Amino acid sequence: MTQPTDTPIYGIHPVEELLSVRRQDVEHVYFDKDKRSQPLFELLRICRRDRMSYNLVPEAKLDALAGTRRHQGVVAFCSARPYDGAEAVDEIILAKAAPLFVVAASIEDPGNLGAIIRSCVCLGADALLLERKNTVPLNAAVAKSSAGMFEHLKIIKPRNLEGLIKGLIEEKNFSVAGAAVEGGVNPAGIDFRGPTVLITGGEHRAVPPYLQKLCTATVTIPMTPRGQSLNASAAAAVLLYEIARQRG
Repeated sequence: MTQPTDTPIYGIHPVEELLSVRRQDVEHVYFDKDKRSQPLFELLRICRRDRMSYNLVPEAKLDALAGTRRHQGVVAFCSARPYDGAEAVDEIILAKAAPLFVVAASIEDPGNLGAIIRSCVCLGADALLLERKNTVPLNAAVAKSSAGMFEHLKIIKPRNLEGLIKGLIEEKNFSVAGAAVEGGVNPAGIDFRGPTVLITGGEHRAVPPYLQKLCTATVTIPMTPRGQSLNASAAAAVLLYEIARQRG
């Protein structure tokens, strides 16, 4: 289960308003699994329709998350900063000849996500794309571990990440490189100078299958026999450095 951000928003009307004006920034919604009402059903329907991250939990869990029993059966958590809209992808493509988008899939540790954000900024990535589920929220811990880079990168959580990447391949001539612990090509052997999407896996999962099938290449960082693997943020930094090196 995804860890919540720092400040809860609870109550039917506040959560309705949140989903109305800041839906893309909602990280997770928790519902009382035993409470029934039409307004709660409608909020749950929105979460399902928009592929939002949510859980049905016992009332005691909801009490603890909200810090009060006056939550009316629903508690939501937002990102510490607004996500950029999907239109930022098109803006970047119009502005740059060879954009670089990074997909950090299944990242569960805020320290790793913050470090990836820092590497993206330092090594020239144009935007970070995140899954709607299975990814740590943009909370205060991520902001701290990014060492001030949190506000200097386009961070997008598209409604349909798979469809967005398919469009980049078919309509914008992007290549897609997926990172793997073994079995891939040495990253120095791939030409990263054109429009590129780099996909990395998480701490406990490889690149998920629905993204693997979109990859036009698989890359594996060469290591000594003693080194089994790098953690997610270190691997991302190495691959981003190789891309930056090729691009001069």
